[in-house]
Amino acid sequence: MKQAQQRKVVSFPAARNAIALPRRDFAERALTIPEQIADRVGIAIVKGEYRGGAHIPEQEIAAQFRVSHGPVREALRALERRGLVELLPRRGAFAIDMSLDSIADVFNIRAVLLGLAARNLALRKDVKVASEPFVARAIELKQLAAARGTDPLAFAHAAGRAGGAMYRNCGNQPLIKLLAQQSRGSLWGLIWREHTLDFLSHERRRDAATDWVAAAKAVAAGNGVKAEAIVRKALFESRDGAMTTLRRLRGGDVDCSKFIHD
Repeated sequence: MKQAQQRKVVSFPAARNAIALPRRDFAERALTIPEQIADRVGIAIVKGEYRGGAHIPEQEIAAQFRVSHGPVREALRALERRGLVELLPRRGAFAIDMSLDSIADVFNIRAVLLGLAARNLALRKDVKVASEPFVARAIELKQLAAARGTDPLAFAHAAGRAGGAMYRNCGNQPLIKLLAQQSRGSLWGLIWREHTLDFLSHERRRDAATDWVAAAKAVAAGNGVKAEAIVRKALFESRDGAMTTLRRLRGGDVDCSKFIHD
């Protein structure tokens, strides 16, 4: 991988200021310092603050977070596992080229998997009981969308809770495991951790909540085909919103073939 001609210095909030932050909606424990560093650096890569091939300076990150090199190296290894960083012997860490096309692909994969989870949940014999957490989360989302001043990030996390309540009760254990891993340790979970690329307007939040409520109703009624279609629609529209935000932040465009719609 070629090193970028110019190195861009990226500033992060000090880790000590964020040490008590929980991993909102994605797990039940607080983030460790290496996890916080990995998230902040990963977000910078997604937003294009580190372009593909850019060197990620271990010394500068350690100084900004006021930690030793150990936590930074652990964070960079975690980012390597996520596919966001390449570690080269005696040279250090370099950002992988995270194209808008590849980010759109992540949304498309998530849409298909969550749609399948909705269908599986609707097909359960005990669907009335099994779908209650999902219905409750969808109602919570609708209430948040009703207020114009709702924080977009809070709404994004509520949408994550709705999706989580749905897939965790779908009864398909391999699918549950796959979606949980995607939420915790992949680019998908990183996108929503501390920033949101979608749900930036009241109208957008209202439309998204309408879809999730409709999906919950379809699941509770046992209509798996309809539930799957609505969930896929919700994720595809979130992809479109995220791509609009990223194009503004990073420039560039997305291959039109990535904009799959049912």
